Amino acid sequence: MSVKTVMVIFGGVSTEHLISGRSAYNVIKGLKGANIEVITVGITRNGEWLPYQGDDEKILEGTWEEAASQKNIMISMPRSVRDWIVALAGKLPDCIFPAVHGINCEDGALQGLLQLSGIPYVGCHVLASAAGMDKCHSKIVFASAGIPQCRHIAVNRSDLKTRRAEIIAMIENELGYPCFLKPNQGGSSVGAKRASNREELESALDYTALFDTIVLVEEFVKAREVEVAVMGNEVPETAVIGEVATADHVDYYDYETKYFSDDGASVILPAPLEPEQESRIRDYAVKAWTALGCRGLSRIDFFLTAAGDIYINEINTMPGFTAISVFPQAFAKSGKPIEQLTSELCELAVAEYDTEKRQELI
Repeated sequence: MSVKTVMVIFGGVSTEHLISGRSAYNVIKGLKGANIEVITVGITRNGEWLPYQGDDEKILEGTWEEAASQKNIMISMPRSVRDWIVALAGKLPDCIFPAVHGINCEDGALQGLLQLSGIPYVGCHVLASAAGMDKCHSKIVFASAGIPQCRHIAVNRSDLKTRRAEIIAMIENELGYPCFLKPNQGGSSVGAKRASNREELESALDYTALFDTIVLVEEFVKAREVEVAVMGNEVPETAVIGEVATADHVDYYDYETKYFSDDGASVILPAPLEPEQESRIRDYAVKAWTALGCRGLSRIDFFLTAAGDIYINEINTMPGFTAISVFPQAFAKSGKPIEQLTSELCELAVAEYDTEKRQELI
């Protein structure tokens, strides 16, 4: 089936609400460039779903909500999720593109709702989305697939009250300084901190624990950061490998550096790699994709040390689609401009939906 109408969902009850709008703007631009009709529905920070028919620039700027809220949509009691989606969209879309990031958006919650709609949607399904968002669980999956990882410790927020001294000693003995702290669930480096001594570790533990019940603490690995954009279904396709090069004055690749700094970091495409390094990184990326059961798209990040050691960092099952994001840039460098990329992702969603339907009939 040729995809003619796509519903793009953006926003969300997430710390990455603003970034979602930037991703959605680029997705919408690509789909419209491919002559696909686009229906936009924004989710406010309060969780309200609002059909939006205004200027796409307002989505980019994050000022869309006022215009959307002025249009009252009367929805009678829907008999199904599908009916509700149709009422929001004004028609039945061929496909849904959830250009959303973070908790409640790419962690399986939204994917479960879309699965119940019976409408094809772009991206990983419930289990892969949930496992990909949960860093501790994804690390277990990666370990089972034989993919090397740096040393790490998971800290329960509740234990910081009862076993704080023991936890700090364990981090110092097993990981040392500097170390990195991240919320177990989340993306775009929101809530991440670097600690170079005990005082910074104490502060970072308290700060990062504000974002999640589990804090993931990882050892510092002096390495290059390379990222692999992957798309497909059962047989994935990898793009040109990218490298994120941070400026000397940048401590680490945090949220501000990613999205609000003009000189904090740059993307190198393709990353300068030895053929053997590139082959191993691609192999690990495909292994991670397969082990997690990904579909549609993902971006898989790695560390590459000067000695040639490769460690998987994390997977992002709905990678950023902003103008500066690695995923669309990597595929553009591989010969898929944004128009082709977005339309092919929708075709993949429809193909996966058709496969699932055939399996249900067996």
